[in-house]
Amino acid sequence: MSAAAGAIGVAGGVLLGRTALQRNRKLLGVKMPVKIDLADVTKQIGVAGKQFGKLAGEVRAVREKAEQVGKAIG
Repeated sequence: MSAAAGAIGVAGGVLLGRTALQRNRKLLGVKMPVKIDLADVTKQIGVAGKQFGKLAGEVRAVREKAEQVGKAIG
């Protein structure tokens, strides 16, 4: 009896493992892909970094302009 119970337990574990791998995984309500391609992720991080650098430059230019206006008024 115990060998049969063990076999049933193993079969149940395999079945649960398969269904757990097939379910849709979500993170904060967003479906996550099953396979992640790291090349695309690194490319997107690079693009985001370039955009952040551009934004930082624009903020610096606006701050310098505001300082010039403040000196002209004061």
